[in-house]
Amino acid sequence: MKLTNQQITQIDEILVLNGLNYEDLKLEVTDHIASAIEVLMEENTFSFEDNLKTIFEKWKPELQPSFSGLIGFTNPRIMTIKCHKLIKKQFLSVISISFLVAILSVLFFRNSNNTNLLINIQAVLKPFILLELCLVIIALGFVWKSKHQTTYSYLIKKKSSGLIIFLLLIGIGGFPLRLNHSDIKIAFISVFFAIIYILLAGIYLKLVFKHFQFEKKLSLSNS
Repeated sequence: MKLTNQQITQIDEILVLNGLNYEDLKLEVTDHIASAIEVLMEENTFSFEDNLKTIFEKWKPELQPSFSGLIGFTNPRIMTIKCHKLIKKQFLSVISISFLVAILSVLFFRNSNNTNLLINIQAVLKPFILLELCLVIIALGFVWKSKHQTTYSYLIKKKSSGLIIFLLLIGIGGFPLRLNHSDIKIAFISVFFAIIYILLAGIYLKLVFKHFQFEKKLSLSNS
């Protein structure tokens, strides 16, 4: 039995009341719940409201507040899980790549007397990081102006302040590359964190792209 638009709207409203107001995830969950109710209504003679209560009881744990070490507190749990999955794999890749690049860079410059190369790298790196910073700030502005809320925009807004601060510090030399530092630990850490934030900016911009990709898809489906 197919649900009416009014019944689907009712499901949507209940999800919003439970804190699920991010459109990409809400659309997905609404579809799952509507399908489950349709199956129940074909199997029993209960009303839509009774079957709605039955399904939402099953979904209740997924709509409870939750916590993730990567995300922090979010509401509800299903939102936390999706956000965690979105960035966990990419974050682990960033850490691994940054660690490898930092080790190779430190080892290379420890065994090289080419100071001009280090100067040239720093001369190119700072403008590149400042360019990334500008792109991140512009993208954040577009996301804030967006009429839609998604899990992507949630992560963008939540993680933007720290990213912007560190990109600015690295770009203006407040957190310089110290590959030629006498202490190998300091040399490693300076490169490690610089690479991390360069790659994180790329992930951030990828989330921005996904947000507007969903927004476009939503506008096409509503037209």
